[in-house]
Amino acid sequence: DAGLSGTSFAKLAVTPGRYTGLHALFRAPFALRDGIGADAIKERLISFAARRKPVETGPLTLSRAGRFLVLRPVEARPSLDWLAAQCVASFEDFAAPPSDTERAEHASPNLSDYQRLLLESFGDPHVLSEYRFSITLTGPLDAAHLERVAQALWPVLEEICASGVTVDGLSLFGDGGGPSPMRLIGRYRLGAQA
Repeated sequence: DAGLSGTSFAKLAVTPGRYTGLHALFRAPFALRDGIGADAIKERLISFAARRKPVETGPLTLSRAGRFLVLRPVEARPSLDWLAAQCVASFEDFAAPPSDTERAEHASPNLSDYQRLLLESFGDPHVLSEYRFSITLTGPLDAAHLERVAQALWPVLEEICASGVTVDGLSLFGDGGGPSPMRLIGRYRLGAQA
């Protein structure tokens, strides 16, 4: 209906990637330390989520993040940044040191010295004070498709952007093996009693 039918869009919509589907990332994926299993992380996440309250995003705007389309808060939301910082701090002891592959994946000549330090420490240069909440809507698009897809999405997103959304839960994903790079282990509501 939005003019995105046909084979060129069909190829865009099925682009495989590390993450699939609508999502907002609070803690980047990481390899587990030796001797740590998914059950230990799940147990901590259940407790972690139960002790936090849902967070409102406030009004959102449709933006570009490199080659991706995302929704971002119109105004800074310290409560979202704080939740992300807590996710990093609370789960860092489960993470193996970043591999050369992880570092290379996020490396860019445009990183500041501080971002390079974060990359070396956490395997991601966009954590702590460098974190910026966004809800990823698409996989990577070329320049020709970015504007076209943004225009097609806007009528669907306009009302959502005006009111914003509530972050009311956190999901745990693990290695899916096979064709799916990630699989949902569980979703845990913020403020829910265990």
